[in-house]
Amino acid sequence: MTLLTTGVLVVVLMVIGVGTAITGVQLERTALQHAADAAALAGSQAVDPSRIYDSSDGPVIHPGSARRAAQDHLASYPLDSSRTHDLQLADVSVDDDGTVHVVLAARTDPPLAGWFTRGTGTSVPLTVEGEARSR
Repeated sequence: MTLLTTGVLVVVLMVIGVGTAITGVQLERTALQHAADAAALAGSQAVDPSRIYDSSDGPVIHPGSARRAAQDHLASYPLDSSRTHDLQLADVSVDDDGTVHVVLAARTDPPLAGWFTRGTGTSVPLTVEGEARSR
């Protein structure tokens, strides 16, 4: 009976550990999504004044100025996590209607298994996309 109880207890603890790790990674992804949305909003507000009165049909936001605004915002963004690292601005694009798309990539170490992923270099990759359009 003791052997069966010990086996069931080990399985239950493993299920709890995996559930905690998955939940932790999801919470880190959600925080990264907030950062991507905020960076896209900052990029969408980087209107190029010389393009406002231009007669062309292109967007008034230049992709270069949107990227700079997104990078500046991310530099000051308080991503309060010790588990997420290697945050990088993977892509910034501007649609014809002025919608700014920001893609962020990072790596995270799940709770309860972070010691293993940090030691082996197998952190979980995260990629999120945020978009915003100012009118």
